[in-house]
Amino acid sequence: MKHALSQNTITPLILVVEDSKVVQVKLKRSIQAEFGFQVVSVATYEEAREFLNWHVRDIFLAILDLHLPDSHDGEIVDLFCSMAIPSIVFTSDFTEGTRERMQSKDIIDYVVKDVHAVSNIISYIRRLDRNRGKKVLVVEDSEIFRLYLASLLHRQMFQVEDFPDGESAAQYIENNDDVALVIIDYALPGMDGIELTQFIRARYSKEELVVIGLSSVSDPMLTARYIKNGANDFITKPFELETFFSRVNHHVDVQESIRALKEANEVKNQFLGMAVHDLRSPINGIHGLTQMMLDGMCGDLTEEQLEMIGFISEANDQMNSLVGDLLDISVIESGQLNLNKTLTNLSGTIEQRLRIQALIAKKKSIEFKMESTEVQDFYFDAGRVGQVLDNLISNAIKFSPSQSIIEISASEEDGNALVCVTDHGKGIPPDETELLFQSFSKTSVQPTAGESSTGLGLPIVQKIIQAHGGKVWAESEYGHGATFCFTLPLSEQI
Repeated sequence: MKHALSQNTITPLILVVEDSKVVQVKLKRSIQAEFGFQVVSVATYEEAREFLNWHVRDIFLAILDLHLPDSHDGEIVDLFCSMAIPSIVFTSDFTEGTRERMQSKDIIDYVVKDVHAVSNIISYIRRLDRNRGKKVLVVEDSEIFRLYLASLLHRQMFQVEDFPDGESAAQYIENNDDVALVIIDYALPGMDGIELTQFIRARYSKEELVVIGLSSVSDPMLTARYIKNGANDFITKPFELETFFSRVNHHVDVQESIRALKEANEVKNQFLGMAVHDLRSPINGIHGLTQMMLDGMCGDLTEEQLEMIGFISEANDQMNSLVGDLLDISVIESGQLNLNKTLTNLSGTIEQRLRIQALIAKKKSIEFKMESTEVQDFYFDAGRVGQVLDNLISNAIKFSPSQSIIEISASEEDGNALVCVTDHGKGIPPDETELLFQSFSKTSVQPTAGESSTGLGLPIVQKIIQAHGGKVWAESEYGHGATFCFTLPLSEQI
């Protein structure tokens, strides 16, 4: 897939100034294959100067070999810097002296010529592509240092806005939702850096807006204060340029990766939802046909035929259950879980679900023991909470031995309704508890009568309870059963 770096309709032009024909060809092919840009190659200082006479305004980016046949001491870099052309320097001379010289120039960066040089150049162009669409705020009271930071970020092709105090930056953030990163000095007039960080975190998560603290104050606790108050990172002044660029670009890389994962997850949920809806129709058709045959509507059947149709019906029911779980997961993860809260009695909801589950428990001679103190009526989605209870109770039945007791309790505790379901099966191995609420994950413990499980029930439970503002957890001593509990806030309204 080609990346369209320029925001204009004109195809961007990259000028490669390199005396090695091999490197010229590799760069040209790689850049055109990745981005579809125009790439022009010249081999000498004079050829570059002649090209600039006619095309200086057309160049989006220049890639400059530091040592050319007619530019032994890096004059080519000075030429392009004098014309304010964004440039990446290509050099095989990686000495401290060369490094210091390059850092003193107004270039984007320098790249060392090695076996990875071409791929590193491509990665850098891709980064500049991304940065052009990123807005960065610099909040620094020193005008000289503020302009210096802004110039560094401009080199990386970020859109930069700068502010001398926290209040003006806060007002800008309040009125603009397109900021990707904020660099905040600590010692600001009025609202200091920590307070501005707190202001930002009250509105945006770390993934949505990156905050990097900055200070020359020699306080070892300042880094911790920034991080504890929501900053993604902290940089001490003065800093090395490579460190600054690396830290800034790393956090923007992470931000982009998270955004890409969220977008991919949304596509997955859309596909899953469509696939599940399409599966419902044939599943219902199979259910109807098998039920007709089992009811004798298609004529007499032998015992063997009835048994086989029964197997088909059972497998179809399991598939229908899986499809239902997948539909719930797709709805929940797409953020479309809408709760229908009504003023309801929790104990009555529990008793209703127990009556339904009693038919399944009876097959294993399992009894229910309900212990309930008085819980005031409060607002919750009875259907969704019933789904939670069905999952927890049916799981308890699956993992309980025959002729055992499952205990269900309901009470009020610290402003919450607390519900617990306890079985007396094997429990959960200590090193597998983290698998319980992960989609499609199962522990090594097997149901006592070979019942099936999709590995989706508990993740659905967790999402429903969290949507209500509650919590869900498990307690277990391996070999002695397990208890699953959840809370629902009694103060929750519609």
